[in-house]
Amino acid sequence: MTLLPNRQTSLRAGHSVIAQIATWASERLSAPSRLLNGAQGFVEWAHYPQPDAVDPNSGWRFYYHAHPPTQRLSSEHGHFHIFTPAPEGKARADVNFSHLIAISTDLRGLPLRLFTTNRWVTNEVWQPAEAMARLTSVPALGHAEPRDVGMWLNNLVMLFAEDIIHLLRARDSRIAKSRSRAPLEDHRLRIPSQRRINLARRLQMLEA
Repeated sequence: MTLLPNRQTSLRAGHSVIAQIATWASERLSAPSRLLNGAQGFVEWAHYPQPDAVDPNSGWRFYYHAHPPTQRLSSEHGHFHIFTPAPEGKARADVNFSHLIAISTDLRGLPLRLFTTNRWVTNEVWQPAEAMARLTSVPALGHAEPRDVGMWLNNLVMLFAEDIIHLLRARDSRIAKSRSRAPLEDHRLRIPSQRRINLARRLQMLEA
């Protein structure tokens, strides 16, 4: 059974997400611009920060990047990829992480969309949905640098935990229906599941 954050925990996470966005806005910053660290140009496909941000205590990690305009929503600036450590015994010599979720944002840093990826996209250690779903109530990015971005992502995972679990299960279902002999390596299937999200609407639902 998957343990979701309770309503009060989700509400606190949501308020923290909004407060951080407001703080960044007062400084003319956003989650994406925090990671650009004053860079004048934004390079498509490059990871920000470089190297990827890793929580030294938990091994959770993230990075932000952007695809060309033809491969993203018109309102989307880029997206965060969030990873958890691979289970002991499943990690490979060169890969020790599993992809949890990707979170698209606009230039102001407002979250727009959640989506999952096929295994080949991030070269991850694949884990089934239920194994990943258990982690949504205990994200551990708070000590990844920059810490304000790490904690903001932490709170987003808790706030949208139910959506993330739904997408992970939909991901597995979509891949199971693939006619490819190697569905996890099928380059025709990049994003098995996705859904738009609305921060204000989610908070209204929690506060109702």
